[in-house]
Amino acid sequence: MPTAHDRVTITEVTMDDYPVVHVLWQRGDLWMRPSDGPQATLLKLKRDPGLFLGARDVRGRLVGTVMGGWDGRRAYVYHLAVLPEKRRQGIADALMDELEERFRRLGALKAKTQILVDNVASRAFFTRRGYLREDDCEPWGKELVEGGAPPCR
Repeated sequence: MPTAHDRVTITEVTMDDYPVVHVLWQRGDLWMRPSDGPQATLLKLKRDPGLFLGARDVRGRLVGTVMGGWDGRRAYVYHLAVLPEKRRQGIADALMDELEERFRRLGALKAKTQILVDNVASRAFFTRRGYLREDDCEPWGKELVEGGAPPCR
């Protein structure tokens, strides 16, 4: 039986992809922040080359993305999104498999992500992949730019 790995190709995202990526994020119900604009996305691509990945279907159409971050100590997963009509086909797993392998090659010992409390689908997906909710620390943050984060509940 074909897997998502057979139906999609994982490639690095470039700024040429940005208009499509932005629409994909919106359709994927991601919380859009000022850091999702073109200038911040370009900065991200320069900061972590090779960690912004896209899944392309057989026609080359971008159907999913994931963005990774690496600070030299921890790896971070951001903006995992798959077009609604392409979900439940293993595309998110294909993206995460490649991203986690790239993290390992960089020397990362752990990967982290943040999931909005009411995002049941993401919580289930990351739980299935072995990610655990960490209760031994609290996420703290400070908005440096208005609208830079979702509202706290």
